[in-house]
Amino acid sequence: MTVPAHVPPELVVDVDIYNIPNIPDSDPQQAWRIFKGRGPLVFSPYNGGHWIATNSADIFEFYRDAARFSSRQIVVPDHPGAPLLPIMADPPDHSEYRRNVMTIFTQAAVDEISDDIRELAIAMIEDVKPNGGCNFVTDFGLQLPLIVFLRMVNLPPEDRLFLRRLIETYSSDPDMEAKKAVSIELRDYLEGWIRKRMESPGDDIISHVIQSKKDGRPYTHEEVVGTTTLLFHAGLDTVANTLGFMALHLAGHPEDRDFIRCNPDKMHDIIQELLRRCTVANQSRVVAQDTSHKGVLLKKGDRVTLPGSLFNLDGDVAPDPDRVDFSRSCPHITFGAGPHSCAGARLARREIAIFLEEWLARIPDFEVDDTRPLRMHAGLTNQVEELWLRWPVS
Repeated sequence: MTVPAHVPPELVVDVDIYNIPNIPDSDPQQAWRIFKGRGPLVFSPYNGGHWIATNSADIFEFYRDAARFSSRQIVVPDHPGAPLLPIMADPPDHSEYRRNVMTIFTQAAVDEISDDIRELAIAMIEDVKPNGGCNFVTDFGLQLPLIVFLRMVNLPPEDRLFLRRLIETYSSDPDMEAKKAVSIELRDYLEGWIRKRMESPGDDIISHVIQSKKDGRPYTHEEVVGTTTLLFHAGLDTVANTLGFMALHLAGHPEDRDFIRCNPDKMHDIIQELLRRCTVANQSRVVAQDTSHKGVLLKKGDRVTLPGSLFNLDGDVAPDPDRVDFSRSCPHITFGAGPHSCAGARLARREIAIFLEEWLARIPDFEVDDTRPLRMHAGLTNQVEELWLRWPVS
Protein backbone atom coordinates (compact mmCIF):
# COMPACT_ATOMS: atom_id res chain seq x y z
CA MET A 1 0.00 0.00 0.00
CA THR A 2 1.30 3.44 -0.97
CA VAL A 3 0.81 6.80 0.75
CA PRO A 4 3.01 9.65 -0.57
CA ALA A 5 4.53 12.10 1.88
CA HIS A 6 2.30 14.98 0.72
CA VAL A 7 -0.92 13.15 1.68
CA PRO A 8 -2.21 14.13 5.17
CA PRO A 9 -2.83 10.99 7.29
CA GLU A 10 -6.36 12.14 8.16
CA LEU A 11 -7.34 11.93 4.46
CA VAL A 12 -6.30 8.28 4.07
CA VAL A 13 -9.18 5.79 3.84
CA ASP A 14 -8.84 2.01 4.11
CA VAL A 15 -11.01 1.24 1.07
CA ASP A 16 -10.13 -0.58 -2.15
CA ILE A 17 -12.25 0.80 -5.02
CA TYR A 18 -12.16 -2.57 -6.78
CA ASN A 19 -13.99 -4.13 -3.87
CA ILE A 20 -16.19 -1.56 -2.13
CA PRO A 21 -18.13 -3.16 0.72
CA ASN A 22 -21.88 -3.21 0.18
CA ILE A 23 -24.06 -2.20 3.09
CA PRO A 24 -27.19 -4.28 3.92
CA ASP A 25 -30.18 -3.76 1.61
CA SER A 26 -28.06 -1.60 -0.67
CA ASP A 27 -26.74 -1.82 -4.21
CA PRO A 28 -23.44 -1.11 -5.96
CA GLN A 29 -24.25 2.53 -6.73
CA GLN A 30 -25.24 3.26 -3.13
CA ALA A 31 -22.16 1.45 -1.82
CA TRP A 32 -20.01 4.31 -3.15
CA ARG A 33 -21.57 6.49 -0.46
CA ILE A 34 -18.96 5.13 1.90
CA PHE A 35 -17.02 8.22 0.73
CA LYS A 36 -19.91 10.68 1.05
CA GLY A 37 -19.27 13.51 3.50
CA ARG A 38 -15.52 12.93 3.60
CA GLY A 39 -12.96 14.99 1.84
CA PRO A 40 -13.56 16.87 -0.44
CA LEU A 41 -10.74 14.52 -1.43
CA VAL A 42 -9.67 11.31 0.30
CA PHE A 43 -6.77 9.00 -0.49
CA SER A 44 -6.86 5.23 -0.97
CA PRO A 45 -3.50 3.48 -0.48
CA TYR A 46 -4.54 0.56 -2.67
CA ASN A 47 -3.77 -0.02 -6.37
CA GLY A 48 -0.69 2.18 -6.34
CA GLY A 49 -2.38 4.87 -4.24
CA HIS A 50 -4.84 7.45 -5.55
CA TRP A 51 -7.19 10.26 -4.58
CA ILE A 52 -10.99 9.97 -4.70
CA ALA A 53 -13.20 13.03 -5.28
CA THR A 54 -16.21 12.83 -2.98
CA ASN A 55 -18.70 15.53 -4.01
CA SER A 56 -20.58 16.10 -7.24
CA ALA A 57 -19.34 19.63 -8.00
CA ASP A 58 -15.69 18.57 -7.83
CA ILE A 59 -16.28 15.40 -9.83
CA PHE A 60 -17.95 17.38 -12.63
CA GLU A 61 -15.25 20.07 -12.55
CA PHE A 62 -12.40 17.56 -12.72
CA TYR A 63 -13.99 15.71 -15.64
CA ARG A 64 -14.01 18.92 -17.66
CA ASP A 65 -10.63 20.38 -16.59
CA ALA A 66 -8.18 18.65 -18.93
CA ALA A 67 -5.44 21.18 -18.17
CA ARG A 68 -5.16 20.01 -14.55
CA PHE A 69 -6.64 16.51 -14.79
CA SER A 70 -5.32 14.62 -17.79
CA SER A 71 -6.93 11.57 -19.39
CA ARG A 72 -3.56 9.96 -20.15
CA GLN A 73 -4.62 7.40 -17.55
CA ILE A 74 -8.29 6.69 -16.83
CA VAL A 75 -8.01 3.69 -14.49
CA VAL A 76 -5.96 2.67 -11.48
CA PRO A 77 -3.53 0.99 -11.61
CA ASP A 78 -2.38 2.47 -14.92
CA HIS A 79 -3.63 0.94 -18.16
CA PRO A 80 -0.95 -1.30 -19.73
CA GLY A 81 -0.34 -1.18 -23.46
CA ALA A 82 -1.33 1.22 -26.21
CA PRO A 83 -3.38 4.24 -25.09
CA LEU A 84 -7.13 3.74 -25.54
CA LEU A 85 -8.17 6.34 -28.09
CA PRO A 86 -9.84 8.78 -28.03
CA ILE A 87 -10.59 8.51 -24.30
CA MET A 88 -6.90 8.56 -23.23
CA ALA A 89 -6.00 11.60 -25.33
CA ASP A 90 -6.09 15.22 -24.15
CA PRO A 91 -7.02 18.31 -26.19
CA PRO A 92 -6.17 19.25 -28.87
CA ASP A 93 -5.30 15.72 -30.08
CA HIS A 94 -8.47 14.29 -28.59
CA SER A 95 -10.79 16.14 -30.99
CA GLU A 96 -9.52 14.48 -34.18
CA TYR A 97 -9.36 11.03 -32.60
CA ARG A 98 -12.94 11.49 -31.42
CA ARG A 99 -14.19 12.71 -34.81
CA ASN A 100 -12.80 9.58 -36.44
CA VAL A 101 -14.74 7.38 -34.01
CA MET A 102 -17.93 9.46 -34.13
CA THR A 103 -18.34 8.74 -37.83
CA ILE A 104 -19.02 5.11 -36.83
CA PHE A 105 -21.89 6.11 -34.53
CA THR A 106 -23.80 8.73 -36.51
CA GLN A 107 -27.58 8.83 -36.27
CA ALA A 108 -27.81 7.39 -39.78
CA ALA A 109 -25.44 4.53 -38.93
CA VAL A 110 -27.40 3.62 -35.80
CA ASP A 111 -30.72 3.85 -37.68
CA GLU A 112 -29.35 1.53 -40.37
CA ILE A 113 -28.73 -1.34 -37.93
CA SER A 114 -31.71 -0.73 -35.61
CA ASP A 115 -33.98 -3.22 -37.38
CA ASP A 116 -31.32 -5.92 -37.02
CA ILE A 117 -30.91 -5.12 -33.31
CA ARG A 118 -34.66 -5.31 -32.80
CA GLU A 119 -34.93 -8.60 -34.69
CA LEU A 120 -32.13 -10.05 -32.55
CA ALA A 121 -33.69 -8.82 -29.30
CA ILE A 122 -37.10 -10.24 -30.18
CA ALA A 123 -35.62 -13.64 -31.06
CA MET A 124 -33.71 -13.78 -27.77
CA ILE A 125 -36.77 -12.80 -25.72
CA GLU A 126 -39.02 -15.27 -27.49
CA ASP A 127 -36.42 -17.96 -26.85
CA VAL A 128 -36.53 -17.53 -23.03
CA LYS A 129 -40.17 -16.52 -22.66
CA PRO A 130 -41.68 -20.06 -22.57
CA ASN A 131 -39.25 -21.04 -19.79
CA GLY A 132 -40.88 -18.77 -17.21
CA GLY A 133 -37.52 -17.46 -16.14
CA CYS A 134 -33.87 -16.95 -17.04
CA ASN A 135 -30.53 -15.71 -15.84
CA PHE A 136 -30.94 -12.28 -17.39
CA VAL A 137 -27.22 -11.52 -17.38
CA THR A 138 -26.08 -14.55 -19.37
CA ASP A 139 -29.24 -15.16 -21.39
CA PHE A 140 -29.90 -11.60 -22.57
CA GLY A 141 -27.94 -8.75 -20.96
CA LEU A 142 -24.56 -9.98 -22.13
CA GLN A 143 -25.72 -11.50 -25.38
CA LEU A 144 -27.50 -8.59 -27.07
CA PRO A 145 -24.75 -5.93 -27.04
CA LEU A 146 -21.99 -8.49 -27.62
CA ILE A 147 -23.60 -9.95 -30.71
CA VAL A 148 -24.47 -6.48 -32.05
CA PHE A 149 -20.89 -5.31 -31.61
CA LEU A 150 -19.33 -8.43 -33.11
CA ARG A 151 -21.54 -7.95 -36.15
CA MET A 152 -20.30 -4.36 -36.45
CA VAL A 153 -16.67 -5.49 -36.38
CA ASN A 154 -17.49 -8.57 -38.52
CA LEU A 155 -15.99 -11.07 -36.08
CA PRO A 156 -17.20 -14.57 -35.19
CA PRO A 157 -20.10 -14.46 -32.70
CA GLU A 158 -18.72 -17.57 -30.99
CA ASP A 159 -15.77 -15.45 -29.79
CA ARG A 160 -18.03 -13.38 -27.54
CA LEU A 161 -17.52 -15.29 -24.28
CA PHE A 162 -13.75 -15.38 -24.72
CA LEU A 163 -13.69 -11.63 -25.36
CA ARG A 164 -16.10 -10.90 -22.51
CA ARG A 165 -13.80 -12.75 -20.10
CA LEU A 166 -10.86 -10.60 -21.15
CA ILE A 167 -12.75 -7.32 -20.83
CA GLU A 168 -14.31 -8.26 -17.49
CA THR A 169 -10.96 -9.22 -15.99
CA TYR A 170 -9.42 -5.98 -17.20
CA SER A 171 -12.29 -3.86 -15.82
CA SER A 172 -12.80 -5.57 -12.47
CA ASP A 173 -9.52 -7.18 -11.39
CA PRO A 174 -7.13 -4.83 -9.55
CA ASP A 175 -4.21 -7.22 -9.97
CA MET A 176 -1.80 -5.60 -12.40
CA GLU A 177 -0.40 -8.91 -13.59
CA ALA A 178 -3.91 -10.15 -14.42
CA LYS A 179 -4.60 -6.91 -16.31
CA LYS A 180 -1.37 -7.26 -18.26
CA ALA A 181 -2.09 -10.88 -19.11
CA VAL A 182 -5.56 -10.22 -20.55
CA SER A 183 -4.32 -7.07 -22.29
CA ILE A 184 -1.73 -9.18 -24.09
CA GLU A 185 -4.39 -11.78 -24.99
CA LEU A 186 -6.71 -9.10 -26.36
CA ARG A 187 -3.92 -7.37 -28.27
CA ASP A 188 -2.81 -10.65 -29.85
CA TYR A 189 -6.41 -11.37 -30.85
CA LEU A 190 -6.99 -7.90 -32.32
CA GLU A 191 -3.67 -7.75 -34.15
CA GLY A 192 -4.56 -10.96 -35.96
CA TRP A 193 -7.78 -9.39 -37.22
CA ILE A 194 -6.10 -6.05 -37.95
CA ARG A 195 -3.63 -7.86 -40.24
CA LYS A 196 -6.50 -9.60 -42.03
CA ARG A 197 -8.38 -6.31 -42.51
CA MET A 198 -5.24 -4.60 -43.84
CA GLU A 199 -4.92 -7.36 -46.42
CA SER A 200 -8.65 -7.42 -47.23
CA PRO A 201 -10.52 -4.31 -45.98
CA GLY A 202 -14.30 -4.32 -45.57
CA ASP A 203 -17.01 -2.00 -44.30
CA ASP A 204 -16.56 -3.04 -40.67
CA ILE A 205 -15.31 -0.97 -37.74
CA ILE A 206 -11.76 -2.38 -37.72
CA SER A 207 -11.35 -1.49 -41.40
CA HIS A 208 -12.66 2.01 -40.63
CA VAL A 209 -10.10 2.51 -37.86
CA ILE A 210 -7.25 1.28 -40.08
CA GLN A 211 -8.21 3.87 -42.70
CA SER A 212 -8.39 6.75 -40.19
CA LYS A 213 -5.96 9.66 -40.26
CA LYS A 214 -4.43 12.02 -37.71
CA ASP A 215 -3.02 15.39 -38.86
CA GLY A 216 -3.25 14.18 -42.46
CA ARG A 217 -1.21 11.01 -41.93
CA PRO A 218 -2.45 7.42 -41.56
CA TYR A 219 -2.86 6.09 -38.04
CA THR A 220 0.19 4.40 -36.57
CA HIS A 221 -0.09 0.76 -35.59
CA GLU A 222 -0.36 1.76 -31.92
CA GLU A 223 -3.20 4.18 -32.72
CA VAL A 224 -5.09 1.47 -34.59
CA VAL A 225 -4.63 -1.01 -31.72
CA GLY A 226 -5.54 1.56 -29.04
CA THR A 227 -8.69 2.74 -30.83
CA THR A 228 -9.86 -0.79 -31.60
CA THR A 229 -9.20 -1.89 -28.03
CA LEU A 230 -11.30 0.95 -26.62
CA LEU A 231 -14.19 0.10 -28.94
CA PHE A 232 -14.06 -3.49 -27.71
CA HIS A 233 -14.14 -2.36 -24.07
CA ALA A 234 -17.18 -0.18 -24.73
CA GLY A 235 -18.99 -2.65 -26.95
CA LEU A 236 -18.48 -5.70 -24.75
CA ASP A 237 -18.88 -4.31 -21.25
CA THR A 238 -20.72 -1.05 -20.59
CA VAL A 239 -24.12 -1.74 -22.16
CA ALA A 240 -24.23 -5.29 -20.81
CA ASN A 241 -23.80 -4.09 -17.23
CA THR A 242 -26.26 -1.24 -17.73
CA LEU A 243 -28.97 -3.60 -18.99
CA GLY A 244 -28.47 -5.79 -15.91
CA PHE A 245 -29.10 -2.92 -13.51
CA MET A 246 -32.13 -1.72 -15.47
CA ALA A 247 -33.68 -5.20 -15.49
CA LEU A 248 -33.07 -5.50 -11.75
CA HIS A 249 -34.79 -2.19 -11.09
CA LEU A 250 -37.79 -2.95 -13.29
CA ALA A 251 -38.22 -6.41 -11.74
CA GLY A 252 -39.01 -4.72 -8.43
CA HIS A 253 -41.02 -1.76 -9.73
CA PRO A 254 -44.14 -2.77 -11.69
CA GLU A 255 -45.33 0.85 -11.71
CA ASP A 256 -42.25 1.82 -13.73
CA ARG A 257 -42.83 -1.04 -16.15
CA ASP A 258 -46.39 0.19 -16.66
CA PHE A 259 -45.24 3.77 -17.19
CA ILE A 260 -42.74 2.72 -19.86
CA ARG A 261 -45.31 0.64 -21.73
CA CYS A 262 -47.92 3.41 -21.61
CA ASN A 263 -45.58 6.29 -22.52
CA PRO A 264 -43.47 5.33 -25.53
CA ASP A 265 -43.25 9.01 -26.48
CA LYS A 266 -41.27 9.67 -23.27
CA MET A 267 -38.58 7.08 -24.03
CA HIS A 268 -35.76 9.63 -24.09
CA ASP A 269 -36.53 10.85 -20.56
CA ILE A 270 -37.09 7.29 -19.35
CA ILE A 271 -33.67 6.19 -20.57
CA GLN A 272 -31.95 9.27 -19.15
CA GLU A 273 -33.39 8.62 -15.71
CA LEU A 274 -32.51 4.93 -15.76
CA LEU A 275 -28.98 5.80 -16.88
CA ARG A 276 -28.67 8.24 -14.00
CA ARG A 277 -29.70 5.60 -11.46
CA CYS A 278 -27.78 2.71 -13.02
CA THR A 279 -24.21 4.02 -13.08
CA VAL A 280 -21.65 1.50 -14.30
CA ALA A 281 -18.27 3.18 -14.88
CA ASN A 282 -16.21 5.22 -12.41
CA GLN A 283 -13.20 6.66 -14.22
CA SER A 284 -9.92 8.18 -13.03
CA ARG A 285 -7.61 10.97 -14.15
CA VAL A 286 -3.93 11.83 -13.64
CA VAL A 287 -2.89 15.22 -12.22
CA ALA A 288 -1.07 17.12 -14.99
CA GLN A 289 0.53 19.80 -12.80
CA ASP A 290 0.96 20.51 -9.12
CA THR A 291 -2.26 22.10 -7.93
CA SER A 292 -4.18 22.84 -4.74
CA HIS A 293 -7.88 22.09 -4.42
CA LYS A 294 -9.77 23.31 -1.35
CA GLY A 295 -6.62 23.13 0.72
CA VAL A 296 -5.52 19.71 -0.53
CA LEU A 297 -2.19 19.52 -2.38
CA LEU A 298 -2.25 17.36 -5.52
CA LYS A 299 1.12 16.57 -7.05
CA LYS A 300 1.84 16.04 -10.73
CA GLY A 301 1.38 12.33 -11.47
CA ASP A 302 -1.17 11.73 -8.69
CA ARG A 303 -4.20 9.68 -9.73
CA VAL A 304 -7.73 10.89 -8.97
CA THR A 305 -10.81 8.66 -9.20
CA LEU A 306 -14.04 10.42 -10.19
CA PRO A 307 -17.01 8.27 -9.11
CA GLY A 308 -19.95 8.72 -11.45
CA SER A 309 -21.95 6.84 -8.83
CA LEU A 310 -21.45 9.65 -6.30
CA PHE A 311 -22.37 12.34 -8.82
CA ASN A 312 -25.52 10.62 -10.09
CA LEU A 313 -26.80 9.81 -6.59
CA ASP A 314 -26.11 13.24 -5.11
CA GLY A 315 -29.20 14.96 -3.72
CA ASP A 316 -27.93 18.29 -5.02
CA VAL A 317 -28.01 16.86 -8.54
CA ALA A 318 -31.25 14.86 -8.23
CA PRO A 319 -33.56 15.32 -5.21
CA ASP A 320 -34.39 11.97 -3.58
CA PRO A 321 -31.70 10.47 -5.82
CA ASP A 322 -32.29 6.78 -5.06
CA ARG A 323 -35.82 6.97 -6.46
CA VAL A 324 -36.39 6.58 -10.20
CA ASP A 325 -38.65 9.42 -11.38
CA PHE A 326 -39.35 9.58 -15.10
CA SER A 327 -40.91 13.05 -14.81
CA ARG A 328 -37.69 14.81 -13.90
CA SER A 329 -34.82 16.01 -16.03
CA CYS A 330 -31.50 15.77 -14.20
CA PRO A 331 -27.93 15.65 -15.48
CA HIS A 332 -25.92 12.46 -15.21
CA ILE A 333 -22.37 11.41 -16.08
CA THR A 334 -23.03 7.75 -16.78
CA PHE A 335 -21.50 8.33 -20.22
CA GLY A 336 -18.86 10.73 -18.91
CA ALA A 337 -18.78 14.51 -19.10
CA GLY A 338 -17.11 17.23 -21.12
CA PRO A 339 -15.03 16.39 -24.20
CA HIS A 340 -14.69 12.74 -23.17
CA SER A 341 -18.38 11.88 -23.13
CA CYS A 342 -18.99 8.45 -24.65
CA ALA A 343 -18.79 8.42 -28.45
CA GLY A 344 -21.00 5.33 -28.61
CA ALA A 345 -23.77 6.73 -26.41
CA ARG A 346 -26.22 6.98 -29.33
CA LEU A 347 -25.90 3.24 -30.05
CA ALA A 348 -26.12 2.38 -26.35
CA ARG A 349 -29.36 4.36 -25.97
CA ARG A 350 -30.85 2.65 -29.01
CA GLU A 351 -30.03 -0.80 -27.62
CA ILE A 352 -31.56 0.17 -24.26
CA ALA A 353 -34.71 1.51 -25.95
CA ILE A 354 -35.15 -1.67 -27.96
CA PHE A 355 -34.70 -3.80 -24.83
CA LEU A 356 -37.33 -1.80 -22.94
CA GLU A 357 -39.82 -1.81 -25.81
CA GLU A 358 -39.54 -5.47 -26.78
CA TRP A 359 -39.01 -7.07 -23.36
CA LEU A 360 -41.93 -5.25 -21.74
CA ALA A 361 -44.19 -6.00 -24.73
CA ARG A 362 -43.50 -9.73 -24.42
CA ILE A 363 -42.75 -10.24 -20.71
CA PRO A 364 -44.64 -7.41 -19.00
CA ASP A 365 -44.76 -8.95 -15.51
CA PHE A 366 -41.59 -10.35 -14.01
CA GLU A 367 -39.76 -10.38 -10.69
CA VAL A 368 -36.45 -11.39 -9.16
CA ASP A 369 -36.38 -15.13 -8.47
CA ASP A 370 -35.55 -15.11 -4.76
CA THR A 371 -34.78 -18.83 -4.80
CA ARG A 372 -31.69 -18.13 -6.89
CA PRO A 373 -28.58 -16.07 -6.10
CA LEU A 374 -28.44 -12.35 -6.83
CA ARG A 375 -24.82 -11.32 -7.14
CA MET A 376 -23.66 -7.73 -7.60
CA HIS A 377 -20.34 -5.98 -7.31
CA ALA A 378 -19.39 -2.41 -6.42
CA GLY A 379 -16.09 -1.26 -7.83
CA LEU A 380 -14.42 0.75 -10.54
CA THR A 381 -16.97 -1.01 -12.76
CA ASN A 382 -20.31 -1.67 -11.05
CA GLN A 383 -21.77 -5.00 -12.11
CA VAL A 384 -24.78 -7.26 -11.83
CA GLU A 385 -23.01 -10.60 -12.04
CA GLU A 386 -26.01 -12.92 -11.68
CA LEU A 387 -29.69 -11.99 -11.92
CA TRP A 388 -32.40 -14.65 -12.12
CA LEU A 389 -35.84 -13.45 -13.17
CA ARG A 390 -39.14 -15.33 -13.24
CA TRP A 391 -42.54 -14.66 -14.78
CA PRO A 392 -45.87 -16.43 -15.30
CA VAL A 393 -46.27 -18.60 -18.38
CA SER A 394 -49.74 -18.66 -19.90
